[in-house]
Amino acid sequence: MTFSSATLTSRTVLECSSAEQTEAMNRSFEQYIVPLRFDEQSFQRRFRGEHLDPVASRIWSCGDELVGVVYISRRGWTSRVAAMGLVIEARGQGLGKPMLQTAIDEAKRRGDQLLMLEVFTNNEPAIRLYERLGFRITRTLSGFQRPAGATPTESDDALTEIDPLTLARRVVQHGDEQLPWMIAGETLVATTAPLVQAWQLEGNAFALVRPEADKTVLLSLVVPTAVRRQGWGHRMVRALEARYPGTSLLMPCLLPPGAGQELLRSCGWEQTALELHEMECKL
Repeated sequence: MTFSSATLTSRTVLECSSAEQTEAMNRSFEQYIVPLRFDEQSFQRRFRGEHLDPVASRIWSCGDELVGVVYISRRGWTSRVAAMGLVIEARGQGLGKPMLQTAIDEAKRRGDQLLMLEVFTNNEPAIRLYERLGFRITRTLSGFQRPAGATPTESDDALTEIDPLTLARRVVQHGDEQLPWMIAGETLVATTAPLVQAWQLEGNAFALVRPEADKTVLLSLVVPTAVRRQGWGHRMVRALEARYPGTSLLMPCLLPPGAGQELLRSCGWEQTALELHEMECKL
């Protein structure tokens, strides 16, 4: 099927039903590097925390045929491409450029100062497109994993479950101001039980995890500023390993270079193969 940029049209997400938003997302990310599949509930829950803007986000078509999506999240003067994808039939036809250019132009008209996104480091065609439109790589985000077959960890530390909102507030208070969008405190504020569990260790270390059938995902770990470099981060990692035995513990590829990576390496976690480039376009 041949599509033409001359016949591209779009609707804002505000004009579309929840079902349409979800279907457009799923079709636009078929055969993606990392499998993505949402139902309406999981779609809304995912993008609620990212502050998806239903007016800035668009679903693109040619006639009655879906072309793809550009979903935009916003905080203050910063916008982020939360998701950009094209249906299989529309890929490789030069349609991504006008779709993203529209998002850039609209961000400038709003008075935004920065538009950012993340892209897998092995997605070279997408990186070339973003660079042509003015994006530049700012840093690379990595993931880490504690293999399921690792020797079981013993820990004398007892974790206490806490409200996930308490954890998010600790990240806002003590976390790096430049945390990636997906693990910033502003995003974590929207996480809720029972999908996630938040833990504290004697009030000196805090962690947020998402238990899944085949793995446990570590979403955040923060140690208050006053007690850093006293071993609390290491003790929290060991306590989590003991709390979730027999399953892989995984930190998604959202961790920037620095203390977090150093901590997980020191605990014997291995870096995963996939990495993300964080890219920014100054407006």
